[in-house]
Amino acid sequence: MTVHDLQDVIAGVQDLPVAAIVTDLSTYEVVAANDRAAELLRTTVDELVGTDAIDLIRPDAQDSARQAYSAMATRAVDGYHVVRDVVTPGGDDVKLHVWGRRVEGPSTAYGTWFLTSEHSFATDIEPPGGKAPVVLAVTDHDWQIEYMSADASLLGVTGAELRGYPLLGLVHPTSVGDLLNAADRAADGGVGVSVPTRIRVADAGWAGLCCLLVGMCGHHPPRFGVVISPLPPAAVDVGDDLESQARHCALEALGFETLDTLPALASLPVGNELSARQTQIVSRLASGEGVAEIARTMFLSASTVRNHLAAIFKKFGVHSQAELLAALLREATARDEW
Repeated sequence: MTVHDLQDVIAGVQDLPVAAIVTDLSTYEVVAANDRAAELLRTTVDELVGTDAIDLIRPDAQDSARQAYSAMATRAVDGYHVVRDVVTPGGDDVKLHVWGRRVEGPSTAYGTWFLTSEHSFATDIEPPGGKAPVVLAVTDHDWQIEYMSADASLLGVTGAELRGYPLLGLVHPTSVGDLLNAADRAADGGVGVSVPTRIRVADAGWAGLCCLLVGMCGHHPPRFGVVISPLPPAAVDVGDDLESQARHCALEALGFETLDTLPALASLPVGNELSARQTQIVSRLASGEGVAEIARTMFLSASTVRNHLAAIFKKFGVHSQAELLAALLREATARDEW
C-alpha cells in the first residue's frame, strides 16, 4: 500500500465496512481501530488503541504472530491470512479469521488487519467483480500443478493447459526467491501467505499478480493451494486504498475457502473443466450450503447459482446435488491427505 499519514489511515479505517485495526509493525501497538473491530473484540475503540496487539493473542500463538509481524515489517510478504484464538480485554476467548496487509507510513510501517468471525467477508463487503477474477490451483508434492480452474484467463490460457506444469515455471526468475520465501512460511501450516509476483501470461510476457499460498498437508514439501488474483488497483486516497485492500482480501477469502475441494476435483475426469466460480459453488455445496446461502455469499442471484449447478451436473454426468457430492466424497476418502 502507498505512503499515508497516520491520521489519514485512522480516518480511513473508521469508514471501512469490515472490522479492522491498524498496528505499528515494529512495536505491535494498536494505533487505530473501528467500531466493528471493537464489537468483535467485545471492547471499545478507546480501550483498544494504545494496547499491545500481541497481548490479545493466546500465549501459545504469540511467537507465530511476532513472526508474521516481522515478515510484513521487512517486506518479506505482502499479507497474511491466519485463524487466531484471541483473548478479549474482558478475558473471553474468540476465534477470528485475520487478513493482514502492510501500510506504508511516512517513517514506519503499519499493519492493517481485517477481522471476521466467519470464513469470509461475504456478509460485510463484496469482492471486486469481473470475469474470472481469480485462478484456483493445487499442486502435488513436487509443486507441479495438479488442478487449475478452467477459466485461467489471467494467465492467458485454459487451466487444463497447465496441468502437470511446475508452479515455479510460471514465475519470473526475479520473483522466484520471494515466492520460495512465501512457500517456506506457508509450509509451516496454519497460515496463508500473500505475495505480489510476476507471472507468465501465455505469449504476452509477464504480469504483476498476487499469489496466495496455503499449505494443504503436513508433508515436507507440502502440496500447496494457490489463489492467483489481480493486484489491488491504485487508489486516489487512503479510504479508497483501504477499501480496495479489504475487497481484495475478500476475493482471496472466497478462493481460500475453495482449496480443500480441489484435490478431489483433480481426481475426477472432468474436474479440470470447471470455472473458478463453478469450483467455488461446488466447494460451498460440499460444505453444506444451500442455493440461497451460496447466492448470498457469492453475491449472485439464486437463479444464477442454479444455472451454474445445471452446467456442473451436465459436466459430471450427474442429475442431482446428492449424486455430485457422492462423487466428490468417493474421491476425497480415497486420498491419504484427507
